[in-house]
Amino acid sequence: MKLVTIAGPLSEFDSVVYSYIINQQFHPESTTNVIKNIKFLYPFEQQNPYADLLRQAESMADRMEIELAYRSFESMNFSPDKSFLFLKDLEARYQALIDERTALTQRITDNERIRMQLQHITDVNVPLQDFFTVTYVKFRFGRMPRETYNNFIAHLMERSDLFFFLTSLERDWVYGMYMTTRASAEKADSLMGSLQFQRIRISSRVKGTGEEAFREVTLDTERAEYRLEEIKSELRILADTEKERFLRCYSYARFMNDSFNIRRYAAHTEESFYLLGWVPEPDYPAFTAQFEKQRSLTVVVVADDPDAVVEYTPPIKLKNPRIFRPFEPYLAMYGLPSYNEIDPTPLMAILYTLLFGIMFGDAGQGALLVVTGLIMKFVKKMWLGPIVCYAGVSSIFFGLFVYGSVFGFEHWLPGFKILESAENNRLGLQMAIYLGVALLTVSFITNIINGIRQKSPLKSLLGPNALAGLILYLAIQAIVLPILGFAENLFPTGLLVGLAAFPLVLIFLREPLAHLIKYRSFWKPPGVVDYVLENVFELIEILLSYVTNTISFLRVGAYAISHASMMSVVFMLAGAHEGEGGNLVVILLGNLLVMGIEGLLVGIQVLRLHFYEIFSRFYAAEGRPYSPIIIDYHAHHN
Repeated sequence: MKLVTIAGPLSEFDSVVYSYIINQQFHPESTTNVIKNIKFLYPFEQQNPYADLLRQAESMADRMEIELAYRSFESMNFSPDKSFLFLKDLEARYQALIDERTALTQRITDNERIRMQLQHITDVNVPLQDFFTVTYVKFRFGRMPRETYNNFIAHLMERSDLFFFLTSLERDWVYGMYMTTRASAEKADSLMGSLQFQRIRISSRVKGTGEEAFREVTLDTERAEYRLEEIKSELRILADTEKERFLRCYSYARFMNDSFNIRRYAAHTEESFYLLGWVPEPDYPAFTAQFEKQRSLTVVVVADDPDAVVEYTPPIKLKNPRIFRPFEPYLAMYGLPSYNEIDPTPLMAILYTLLFGIMFGDAGQGALLVVTGLIMKFVKKMWLGPIVCYAGVSSIFFGLFVYGSVFGFEHWLPGFKILESAENNRLGLQMAIYLGVALLTVSFITNIINGIRQKSPLKSLLGPNALAGLILYLAIQAIVLPILGFAENLFPTGLLVGLAAFPLVLIFLREPLAHLIKYRSFWKPPGVVDYVLENVFELIEILLSYVTNTISFLRVGAYAISHASMMSVVFMLAGAHEGEGGNLVVILLGNLLVMGIEGLLVGIQVLRLHFYEIFSRFYAAEGRPYSPIIIDYHAHHN
């Protein structure tokens, strides 16, 4: 990376941003935080006049179901006012259709309710509105349970203050109306309520006889539904006809909004502007060449190396071969590498693939994993797809050439049969420990290289993960592993203790020694007793971590044993004898179950080994992502 400073007349700031910063390889940095030696340096105004315009355009895109995309807008002579007027007019036309659609939808709902009211009084041949205009009489429409009607109809017929007329008779309900005088209305309503009479209130929109009213409401619903189809078509036509102009307006709003946001990084005096940012070193010649071509600009471009700015470390832009890039999202979960730190993506890609195959070695299930990964990548567009493919290829390799296992059938191919004997089990676990020692040794060596690149004696020579730590780690393993039964005593214990003592002292005194190497002067802790106690306990923790991190790799062998054991259970349930015959359906379902459950668990465990055992030895992961201002016209504003 190179730290680039761009300075020029204040009047040329917007032109520089539009032409040379936006959509270029330029990661902006806060100018006021970096430049300290310029007087009267002020930040730019932060109130973005294009933010509301962009939000309005994105809202309209959602409502009109227009997919956001870039359209050239330079020839349209847009301005904020013109853009607002266009969006306001478009929204008014759209909203008018939406309001009409809402009203028609509500009318159809109301009509359905009225039709339900009328369907039981279609035989009434008197205009229904007349029942509500009489002066001295009250009419009530409704229904009551048929059983109640049968029991009390004779009583109703005997009353002189109430007359009940039957309009419809159903199995469980009786529909009708009763008539009473206004003076007796309250008494009649109370009586009919006690007989479970449920009143049906007829809409004031109803006109004509029951049949005429029912027919008119039905026709009104048909007219409303026809108009709804017209509105649907008109909304689609509106979106289609205005789409191009709308996308040009949106692209203008997006470009101007993101361009204006550059001001949060820049600063200015009364006459000049200053803008700082990081440019990748390979892109620097092309970046500066574009300024030289535009001779009308009077800006100055100056580049510094990252070491010139102590307060800020450069952002990180990963650059890996295509074969390793699928593992970059996994790395990002842990964190990006710091500047001058080795990018562990290639190491992770190799080790993840290797460990997965060792723990899940089956050629048949591996082939299914490859197919699953291809579907995830090309159909579902998932970033995890290529990693699943890599894991499947590794499983195929170990299944064919190491374990001799195809869908759990181990008699088809020769290989290392882990369940064949207790000796094979022990050897599998032993090899897992040796593999752990080898991988942790690689982690120590990687940390030493990082320390050399960062010119840190503490990291390269004296720390618990440096050269002294590596010697101590190997000595500790040579002592502990024979005690645990994982190795033979190759060296005398006294020699190993003596070999461990010297790096142990170096680690204990690492801070004063590192200060002496780097600054050529002695360093004393604030409190000697506190320093000694703190480092003694820390050394105990370091020694325990050396052992536990190595033992943690037992899970590699344990999962290899687990995979073979689970498949043997599947064949036992299928009634297969020595891997032959048996219920094919059970074998098929068992393979799918084992592949799904154990494949997921192995994937997680391999990731855990990287995050907790391998990366913890050398990887700081304190990098900032490199983020040039590249406008994504397909995304919503945040």
